[in-house]
Amino acid sequence: MKKPIVYVLVAVLIVGVVSFVLSINAKYQQTLTNIAKIEENKEAEEKTGEIIEEKKSEDPFILLLFGISNRAILNDPGRADTIMLALVDPLSGKIQLISIPRDAYVDIPGYGENKINAAYPRGEADLLKKTIENWLDIDIHAYASINFEGFIDLVDLVGGIEVYVPRDMKYDDIADGTSIDLKKGEQVLDGKNALDFVRFRISNDGRHSSDYARMERQQQALTVLSNKLASIRMITRVNHIMNILSANVKTSLSVDELDSLIKRFYAIDMQSLETTSLQGGGHLINGAWYEIVPDTEVERIQGIIKAFYEKAG
Repeated sequence: MKKPIVYVLVAVLIVGVVSFVLSINAKYQQTLTNIAKIEENKEAEEKTGEIIEEKKSEDPFILLLFGISNRAILNDPGRADTIMLALVDPLSGKIQLISIPRDAYVDIPGYGENKINAAYPRGEADLLKKTIENWLDIDIHAYASINFEGFIDLVDLVGGIEVYVPRDMKYDDIADGTSIDLKKGEQVLDGKNALDFVRFRISNDGRHSSDYARMERQQQALTVLSNKLASIRMITRVNHIMNILSANVKTSLSVDELDSLIKRFYAIDMQSLETTSLQGGGHLINGAWYEIVPDTEVERIQGIIKAFYEKAG
């Protein structure tokens, strides 16, 4: 009499596992559909008459990554506060990250010279992409963005991230509701404080944090978060992760491209990523501070990109 009971239990477990896998797969496919901007691609094809071709799954390409800061209290359409280029080689599984200063002084097509993060509120992702392409003389295949609210939710979901805060960070701005208060030292930061950690630029006493220190903190936080999200412990929370991504991530990659990239890179070791950043110097122009990136620095980045493609080829 015991064996039939065991068989029933095994059958129930099998059905449960299969149902879980199928539900997760269905949720995964729906998440890809929510994230990928299929309709926008179709509309672009209709307007231009051009067919937007997908890259072959093994071809190297450049992906524009950025975080969007929305301040509802100011009715702010959002700015690209964190901007990176990801050089992606699907065949070798290699990724290189290039951080771009948000205050870089560039020409925004149709709007003149300004900080690069001013491109997004004027023309959203397409204008930001075009601005960088013109500035660096490169071709960007696609973009992916995340609203910072999604970053907060992901950090909270994994139970916070462990980082080293290099200095006391204290800054308040009543106008937009900003309130940053972090102490120097090893910290486990929740979502709100993790966002403060990566965005901090100036303290109440007037001491600035450079854009480059800021970019280093961004890379540090993203590395820790990515590793925690990839942890086996997150398996039971995969539905929550996909809900957050669906609500806060957008990309111009197609569903098939996105699916292929996720399957190729889901287990990548973030510590192995090669990173660099565009370097410049602060200059006061018409009462505002901008980061002036010299031509020699642009040429250095172009050389890195060229070498990446040559090695991938």
